[in-house]
Amino acid sequence: MAAMSKRWGLWVLAVLVVLTGCEDRDRPVIADGRLTATPGGVDLQRVAMFDGREVEVVLRNVGRARLNVDEAWVEGAAGAWQVAFTHEGPHALVPGSECVLRVRFNPQQEGALPATLVVRSDTLKDPVVRVPLQGVGVDAWARVSPRKLDFGRIELESTKRLALTVSNPTDLPVEVTPKLLGAQKDEFVAEPLVLGPNEERELPITFAPTKAGLKQVALAVSPCKGCADVAVQVSAEGLDRAVVAEPAELDFGSIPVDQERVRPLRLHNLSTEPMTVTSLTLTSTEASFTHGPPPLPLVLGPGEVRTWDFRYSPGHMGPAENLASFRVESRRNPTTDVPLRGFGGAAELCVSPLSHDFGRQPLGAKVARIINVKNCGAANGGPLTIHGLELQPTDGSTGADNGLHLVPATLPYRLRPGEEVNLKVFFEPVREGTATSRLVMRTDVYSGDTTTLNFRGVAEQHGPCRVDYTPVAVDFGTVQPGRGAVLGVKVDNPGGDLCAVKNIRMRDTGGGVFSLPGGELDGVVVYPGDSFSFMVAFAAPLTGGETGGDFLGSVQIEQWDPANPLVTIPLKGHTQNTCLVVSPRYVDYGVSRPDCSPAPREVNYINGCQAPLTVSDVRIGAGTSDGEFVLRASPPTPFTLAPGDAFTVSVDYLAQVFGLNLSPLFVASSDLPAPMLVPLVGESSRRLDKTDQFIQQDGAKVDVLFVVDNTASMVEEQPRLEASMPAFVEAALAKGVDLNIAVTTTGIDPGGTGTCPGGVQGAEAGRFFPVVGGGPRILNRQTPDLAAVLRNNVNVGQCAAVEQGFEAVRRALSPPLVTSADDVRTPEPNDGNRGFLRDEAALVVVFVGDEDDHSPDSVDTYVRFLQARKGENQPQRMTLYAIAPTAEGCPTSGGGGTRYAEAAARTGGEVLSICSADYSPLMRSVANKAFSPQDRFPLSEQPDPGSIAVSVNGTRVTEGWSYDGATNSVVFTAAPAAGAKVEIYYRRACE
Repeated sequence: MAAMSKRWGLWVLAVLVVLTGCEDRDRPVIADGRLTATPGGVDLQRVAMFDGREVEVVLRNVGRARLNVDEAWVEGAAGAWQVAFTHEGPHALVPGSECVLRVRFNPQQEGALPATLVVRSDTLKDPVVRVPLQGVGVDAWARVSPRKLDFGRIELESTKRLALTVSNPTDLPVEVTPKLLGAQKDEFVAEPLVLGPNEERELPITFAPTKAGLKQVALAVSPCKGCADVAVQVSAEGLDRAVVAEPAELDFGSIPVDQERVRPLRLHNLSTEPMTVTSLTLTSTEASFTHGPPPLPLVLGPGEVRTWDFRYSPGHMGPAENLASFRVESRRNPTTDVPLRGFGGAAELCVSPLSHDFGRQPLGAKVARIINVKNCGAANGGPLTIHGLELQPTDGSTGADNGLHLVPATLPYRLRPGEEVNLKVFFEPVREGTATSRLVMRTDVYSGDTTTLNFRGVAEQHGPCRVDYTPVAVDFGTVQPGRGAVLGVKVDNPGGDLCAVKNIRMRDTGGGVFSLPGGELDGVVVYPGDSFSFMVAFAAPLTGGETGGDFLGSVQIEQWDPANPLVTIPLKGHTQNTCLVVSPRYVDYGVSRPDCSPAPREVNYINGCQAPLTVSDVRIGAGTSDGEFVLRASPPTPFTLAPGDAFTVSVDYLAQVFGLNLSPLFVASSDLPAPMLVPLVGESSRRLDKTDQFIQQDGAKVDVLFVVDNTASMVEEQPRLEASMPAFVEAALAKGVDLNIAVTTTGIDPGGTGTCPGGVQGAEAGRFFPVVGGGPRILNRQTPDLAAVLRNNVNVGQCAAVEQGFEAVRRALSPPLVTSADDVRTPEPNDGNRGFLRDEAALVVVFVGDEDDHSPDSVDTYVRFLQARKGENQPQRMTLYAIAPTAEGCPTSGGGGTRYAEAAARTGGEVLSICSADYSPLMRSVANKAFSPQDRFPLSEQPDPGSIAVSVNGTRVTEGWSYDGATNSVVFTAAPAAGAKVEIYYRRACE
C-alpha cells in the first residue's frame, strides 16, 4: 500500500512537470535547459523611413530542464529596431515549450541598418543567444503640393472641390493621410489614400459651407506613416448671397412730377465663382419706373459688377413703388430683388451759371456776375430752402486779398415753387495774378444738398487813369408832381490806356426822389476812346404841388486814380404844378444808325391856365453827348402864350455818337423858377442785321392781368367793362385754357377826387384788386361763379389822378410784390401777388382806359421788362392788348392811346376802341387771340421789308406770311404749330 502511494505521487509529479511550461520551477542538478531561436537570422529588407515592419522570433527550450528567459534586446542602429515579448512575463520555459518575441524594424534614416537580437536566459551553458538582424531604410514619403488652397467665396448650399497633388517617387507604397482641424472643419471633406510605387494622384478636398463667414480651418497632411505633418494653408468663406444689388434698395427720393431722375443699379458678384443672371423683370404695374434694355442672359465673372440705369419719372403725385427682380442661377438665392421707391412732387433747384470766368481785368475794376437761383419744381413740389452760402478761396489766398466776393444774403432763404433769387458775385482785384474761388451752396433740394459754383479771374496792372463825365451836373429842371423823368451821365475815356470805374451808385437820393433806373453799376472797364452812359431818374413827389419844391442829390463814381478816386455828380430837380401841359412828356427815338437818323419828333405845349404866361427860352440842355439832339423848329423867344394857346417844338436826333444818348429839352416859362423838362432819349447802334427768334406758344396756360383806369373820367367806361366780363370768361372757358386772372389799376399814388373800393383809395401801385377785403384776388377756372367775381374785381372806382398803367404792371410783376404773399412795405395784410405769375404760362396784359398811359419810363423800357418776364428769347409769350383811345377818338376819351398802341404793336397785340358802346365783342376778340397760337410776330427793330427772311424749325419759309408795316410784324396765314421755332432775319432800315 505504501509502495502504491509512492508510485501515485511520482505520476502526479510528472504530469505537473509537463503542464508547467514556462512556469518557474527548480532545476534538477543533473539536467539543464537549452534555448534556441527561430529563425536564426532575420532580414526585413527595404522598409520606408518612419514606417515599420515586424517579424516574430520564437524562443524554444530544447533542453531537459526548465529555463528562464531573463531579457531580450537589440544591439545596432539606435531607434531603428525594437523587440518585445508578446505576453507578460515571467518567461519560464519547461522543456519543449516556447516564447515569442516581436521584432520591429522602424528605420529613421536611409541605408542598411544591421543589428543583433540578444536573448539572455539562465541556462548554464550558452546563456546568451544572438540572432542577426538585417534591414534597409528607404526614404519613401509622398510629396504634397501646393501648400495653399484658396476656395474663395462661395454661396451656402453650394460646393467647391480643390485638389492637392501627392506623388510617390519611390518604389515603396506610401499612405497619405489628410487631417482637418478647426471649428468649421465639418464643412470640409478629405479622405486618406495609398500611393503605389512611383504613383502620382490628386487628393480631393471638398468645401460645402453651411454658415456664412470666413472659415477658421487648417489642413495637416501626413505624407507617410509616422511622417511629420505637412501644413497646407486653407482660405475659404461662405456667402449668404453671391449676387447682391448695390444699393440694396433704390430710393429716388422726391422728384417733381414729369421730371426724371436716373440712378445706377449695380449687380455685384461677391463670390469667386461665375454666376449667371438670366432675366430682369419689374414685378409691379407702376409705370413711373423704367430701365434700359438689359443684355441678358449674362455671366458675372468673379467679383464682377454690372450696372443698369433705372429711371423714375413720376406720372402722379405721391409715393410710387416697384420691384426689380433679377433671376440668378443659384440654388439658395434664385432671385436678387431690389425694391424701387420714389415720391412724385419735389422742389427743384435751377442755378445759372454754375461757373464763371471774369477773364482778365485791370486792378481797380469791379465786375459782377448775377447767379440766378430758382425753385423750378412744379407747383406741387413744395418749398426749397437755401441754408448756406460760402465763398471759399481755392488759390491759397485769404478772402481779403482774393478779389472774388459774394454780396451777403439773408439766410435761410425759402423759395416756393416758381420763386427765384439772384445772388451776386463780383471780382474786385487788389493784387496782380489769378484768383479762384468756389461758392458752396447748401440747400434741402432733392438732387443733393450741396451745389458748388466755380469762379476765376485774372488781375492785370495798368497805370492810373482819368475819365471825363458829361454833364458834370445833372439838372432836371421842373417836373410836375407825381411825374418822373430820366436823364443820363456819360463816362468817356480820352486816355491811351483802359480805365476802370466802379461802384456807380446813388450817394444822396435827395430823400428818395433820385434813383438809377438801371440799378447800381458795380463796375465798367472803359477802353481808350470808348464811353458808356447810364440813366438817372427823378421822381417828383406829389406833395408841394402849388408851392413847389427843390431837391438835391448826387451820384458817386469810383475811378482808378489815386489822386481823385471818388467823383460825385451833383443832381438837382424842382417840382411844381405847371401851366404848360406837354405832350409827350418825354421823347424816345429808339435805336438808330448814324447813316440814317430818325425822323424829327414834335413836342406840344399848351397853356392850361386862365392867365397868359411868358415863354422865355427853349433850349437843349447839357446831356450825355452835346449836339446829338438839335432844335429843328421852335418859336423865337421870348413870347407870350395866351390861355388855351399852344406851340410846338421839333427836335432832331442825329445818332452820330454810338451808344445811349440823353439830353434835356428845357422850356422856361414865367410861372416856373426852373425850366420845364422833357427828356430826349435815343440810341445809336453799329448793327445792321438782326434775327428775332420766337418759340410758338400753345395757349394752354395763360396768366391774364387786367389793368383798369381808375381816374374820374372812367365813369362811362367802367360799367361797359363790367358788363363785358361774362363774354370774356365764356370765350376763355370755351378754349379750355388753364387760367390765372387778376386785376390791378393804373393808380400808383393816393390822390385825386372821388372814392374807390379796394381799401387803398386807388393807390394799388401794382397790388391786385381788391387790396383789402372783397373776395379772391387771383382767379382761375375753379373759382366759383368766375364771371361774377371778375365783374366785381374790375369795378375799381374812379378816384386816382394819373394813369400809369405800364408802371403799375411793372410793380405788379416785380419782386418782392410778385413773389410775396404779403408786401412788407405796406401796412395792408396779405397784399402780395404771389401765385399769379407762372413760368410755364404765357402772359397777357389787357389795359382798359380812356386816356393814354403816363408812366415815367419809355414804352421800350416797359415792353422789354415784360418780355424779360417770359424769357429774352420768347418775347411772343407776352402780349399786350388795350381797350383805349384810338386815332379816331370820341367825346368821352382823352386823345389817342399812342403808348398803348406802340406797346401792343411791338408785342403782337391789338388796340380796340374805348369808344365802343359794347365791350363784349372786344373781350371775345381778346380772348380768342390771347388763347390761341400766335399768328403775329412783332419785330424788335424797323426792317428793310425786302430783306426779311422767315424760317420755321430751321426750314426757310417763302410763302404763307406777310409783313405788316403798320404794326411792324410778320403775320402768318396759318399760325405755326405749338412749340415751333420761328426765326425772322432782316436788315435794319432807316426810319
